[in-house]
Amino acid sequence: MRTIITIILYFLTLSMTVFAEVDKTNALLIDSLRKDLINLDHIQQEKQATLRELKKERLNTPPGHQRVALGEQIGRSYIIQNLDSALSYLRLAYNDATIANSDYDMQRVQMSLYALLPVIGISKEAVDGFESIDYNSINPSLRREYWLAAAELYNAVQRSYPPGPYKDKYNALTLMAIDSLHQYYPTDSPIAHYLTAQQYLLKGEMNLATANFVDVLPRLVSHPELRDIAMHIIVQHYKNRPEYRQSYLNYLLQRCLNNLNRGVIRPQVMAQLGEELINEGYDRIGRQCITLALETPDFSYTSPYSVFDRSYYSHYLTSEAKTMRKSGIVLVVIIVLAAILLGYLIIKIRRTLRNAKRQSEQAHDKLMHVEAEALRTNKNVISLAFLALEQLKDYNVHVLRKLKAGQIKDLCDDVEEGRYIQRQSEKYFEVFDTTFLSNFPNFVEKINALLLPDRQLTLLSGDRFTPELRIAAFMRLGVTDSSMLSQALGLSLNTIYTYRNRLRSRALDRENFEKQVMKIV
Repeated sequence: MRTIITIILYFLTLSMTVFAEVDKTNALLIDSLRKDLINLDHIQQEKQATLRELKKERLNTPPGHQRVALGEQIGRSYIIQNLDSALSYLRLAYNDATIANSDYDMQRVQMSLYALLPVIGISKEAVDGFESIDYNSINPSLRREYWLAAAELYNAVQRSYPPGPYKDKYNALTLMAIDSLHQYYPTDSPIAHYLTAQQYLLKGEMNLATANFVDVLPRLVSHPELRDIAMHIIVQHYKNRPEYRQSYLNYLLQRCLNNLNRGVIRPQVMAQLGEELINEGYDRIGRQCITLALETPDFSYTSPYSVFDRSYYSHYLTSEAKTMRKSGIVLVVIIVLAAILLGYLIIKIRRTLRNAKRQSEQAHDKLMHVEAEALRTNKNVISLAFLALEQLKDYNVHVLRKLKAGQIKDLCDDVEEGRYIQRQSEKYFEVFDTTFLSNFPNFVEKINALLLPDRQLTLLSGDRFTPELRIAAFMRLGVTDSSMLSQALGLSLNTIYTYRNRLRSRALDRENFEKQVMKIV
C-alpha cells in the first residue's frame, strides 16, 4: 500500500509541476497579453493608415518648413519598425529643407541622420560629419537636439566596440552629451530621471541604474520607446535570478504589452516571453508568441543589438510539439495506471476494513495513538514552516532595505560572512527547541531512559538543546538521513556522523537505539 500511495503522490506532484501558475499580477498581465494579440492586426492597420495619410499630406504640401516637418515625422515613425524607411524619409526631409533653403531645418534633419548612421554600420563618416558641425554657429533653439543627437550617435558607436580604449572614448563622449542634455529638462521631470539612470548604466553601476529605471518607469507612459529601453534594462537585471522570477516575468510581460499597444513587435522579446510562458505552463499563448516572433522580420534600429536565434526557436517549437505528443501519451498511460492502482487500492482498503472490523478495539487504540502523534508532528511542522516563511520575509526586507540604501557592500559582507544567516539560525533553533519540548515535554527523560546511567544528557541554560539532543529530536520527527540532518542543522556531514556515533555509544541497546528514539511519545 505504501508503494501505491507513493506513486499517486508522485503523480499529483507531477501534475502540480505541469500546471504551475504565476502570481496574480502576472496572471492578469497574461490575460491582457491575450487581448492585445487579438487586437494586434487592428492596431497595426490603424498605424499604417495614419502613415499613409501623413505621406499623402506631405506630397500635397508645397516645399517649405511644413513639408520638412512631415518628412521628419514619417521618418521618426519608421525608426521603431524599419530603419531603411526611416533613413529614406529623413533624407527626403533634408532634400526638402535644401530646396526651401532653410539652414535651420537642414541642420536639424542632418543631426538626426548622423545619429542613425552608426546603427547601419556607418560610424566613422557619421562621427566625422557630426563633429564638423560648429556648435557655436547653430541656432540656440537647436542645441538640445544637438546634444540629443550626440548622445544617440556616440552611444550607438560605443556599443559596436569591444571593451578597450575606443569603447571608453565614445562611452565618455556619450556621458558628456547626456550631462549637457540635463540642462534642458527640469530636475524632477521623468526625462531627467531617465537620463540619470542612463548615466549609471554607462558607468557600469547596474544596481543603481536598475533602481532608477524602476523608479522612473511609471512616469514614462507618454514616452513608450524610452519606457521600452528602461524595461529592457530591468528585465536583463532580473534574468537568471530565481529569487526574482516573478519580477522578471512581470517586467518582461509589461515590455511586450508596451510594444503591442502601439503595434510594435520586437521578435527577440516576443520569443523570450513565449519560452518563459511555456516554462510556466502557459503553452498555447507561449507558442503563439514564439510563432509571431518567427513570422516578424526586425528592421528597426534595435535589430543590430538584439540576439534572436531564429533556428533555436524554430527547433524549440518543433521539439516542444513532439514533447507535447509524448506527454499526451504518457498522461493517458498514467491515467490508466492510476485507475488500475486505484482499483487495487479500493480492494486493499476493503480487506483492511474487514480486518479492522474483527479487531475494532485494537484498531481504535492504534488510531487514537496515530491521531495524537499526527497532531504533535503537524504542530511542529506547521510552526516551523511559518517561522521559515517569516524568516524569508525578514530576509527579503533586509535585502531590499540594503539595496534601497545603496549599501551593496554591507549586503555582500552579510552574505559572505553569514552574519544574518547565523542570527536567523539561532532564532530558528530557539523556536524549534521550545516548540518541540511543548509537544514532547518528557523527551529528555525518555531519551535518558535509553542511555547508560553515567552517560545521561541534559538541557543547556534556557531549556536549549545540545547538538546531540537536537539530532535526536529531528530523528524523532522522522529525519534520519545524515545529509538532511547536516542541511537542517547547518553542521558538516562528518560532525553529524560524530554526534550520532556518540549517541549510540551512550545507549543501553546500541543496535536499536535510533528505532527506540523514533517511538518516543
